[in-house]
Amino acid sequence: MSTVELDLADNSHRMLWFFEKQDSKLRYEIRRESDGPACELVITHPDGREEIERFPDAGAALRRSVHLQNDLVAAGWQAPATAPRSRPRA
Repeated sequence: MSTVELDLADNSHRMLWFFEKQDSKLRYEIRRESDGPACELVITHPDGREEIERFPDAGAALRRSVHLQNDLVAAGWQAPATAPRSRPRA
């Protein structure tokens, strides 16, 4: 997996991931904490329950994100299917 540089200069910058498994949906996000350089990884489970993990910086949150993605895929979760974009006719 490639390295991603994450600029979370303020709370308006968030990264979101979505996963599906049968009829269930799960999402997680990485966001900057409001009071410093620390970041949060927030997992929203299918039942609406939120789990928040805190990290000292964006790099640590991204490393956790890679592990979380691998764990979700191993458990049968996958990214939602998307319809291909149609090309405008000339």
